[in-house]
Amino acid sequence: MDTDKLDRDERRAYRIFIASLAAILLILFTGIFLGFAIRNTTLVQDIILERAKSLFQQIVLTRRWAAEYGGVYVRKGPGVVSNPWLEHPDLQAADRSMLTLRNPALITREISEIAARGNDYRFRITSLKPINPGNRADDFERRSLEEFERGASERWEFVDGSAGREFRYMGALKTEESCLACHATRGYNVGDIRGGISVSFSVGEIERRLRQNVVLIVVAAVAISALTIGIVVAFALRLRKKLNHLRAELARAATTDPLTGLHNRRFMLERFVQETRKALRTGGELSCAILDADDFKSVNDQDGHAAGDLALQKIAVAMTASARAYDIVSRYGGEEFAIIFPGIDEQAALKGCDRIRLAIARETAAAMPRGRAVTVSIGVAGLRSALAASGRAGIQPAGDARGAAAEDGANRYIDLLLRNADTALYTAKAAGKNRSTVYEATQTNMDDMADCH
Repeated sequence: MDTDKLDRDERRAYRIFIASLAAILLILFTGIFLGFAIRNTTLVQDIILERAKSLFQQIVLTRRWAAEYGGVYVRKGPGVVSNPWLEHPDLQAADRSMLTLRNPALITREISEIAARGNDYRFRITSLKPINPGNRADDFERRSLEEFERGASERWEFVDGSAGREFRYMGALKTEESCLACHATRGYNVGDIRGGISVSFSVGEIERRLRQNVVLIVVAAVAISALTIGIVVAFALRLRKKLNHLRAELARAATTDPLTGLHNRRFMLERFVQETRKALRTGGELSCAILDADDFKSVNDQDGHAAGDLALQKIAVAMTASARAYDIVSRYGGEEFAIIFPGIDEQAALKGCDRIRLAIARETAAAMPRGRAVTVSIGVAGLRSALAASGRAGIQPAGDARGAAAEDGANRYIDLLLRNADTALYTAKAAGKNRSTVYEATQTNMDDMADCH
């Protein structure tokens, strides 16, 4: 019962271990791949922001170049009109062609229109006090300009525009000396924030690919996590199987005699306790026998210890083959062996022992050098006879069908049965060896029985 409980507890602990390990690996891989996804998204956003800043700087440099020259004159032609917000924007060249002035603001607008036609990006200059009403700020630009007045120098956000998903960036423009020619009337001084340049470009395709990349990362995370967990679980199962095998081997080694392959004395005594308790509890029969190889020293002396080991092995083979499947056959020590016969009395056990004795002689004769048969002498004792003898001696039997008496009585009667079997063994030896003898209680044995209670 305890073994079953331990086995259940072990299986439960193993399941908890596997589940915990799988959860830890899943959390670990989820964290790692989530970090990759976040890092990848942040990196792409940083690249987008750097592109917007680069475009802004290019526009600022272009405007600064134009402002330092006071603007740029271009030849008037079809589609080229004068700037209505400038005083005297036109002049006549020496070749009598007409030129018109393009100030930095108009240069910025016309370059933005060219960029927008290529569906690349667009930008424009604006302020909270524009000279040209066409440069009035939209909502994003107005919020950005208001933050600039509070000390900010740039602002950006992702928005859903008319062309789809867009990234909008706006940088502040500070008033320079060259700007006062147009903007001094608006109350600006050098260093004042007089407006800003907003840059917009589409990021729909970038975000679509970014989402695809995140999906691929998630799929990879799930696949790698599942594969890793599967490998770990398979390894754990294999390890547990190997541990169970090693445990079984250790248990077998702890209960098995290495030379003969029979159960050892420790195992035999544990089973003897179980069978005796059962017999005391149910009133069933139980017998035991001790076997000893006759003249075994001469085998070692004349044929060598290897022949002695072979003889012991063949005795074990014959005992196992001739005993019943549920008889408990063991090596008791040296050249002694023991058999527990559950469910039968000493007379039935005696017949079984004679069968085993003859089988041992045949088995060893066929295997030993010079065809020398190794015989055994056997002493047999029965539990019911011991109980009856103790009752005739006026001793109350230890144990009944209930309670701890049967448990305690088992250990006392095992000692009694083994002594009785050992006594019968010496009787067989004294009677000429190669025979089986049953122990018969006499008055001289009653003191021994009393000592067991």
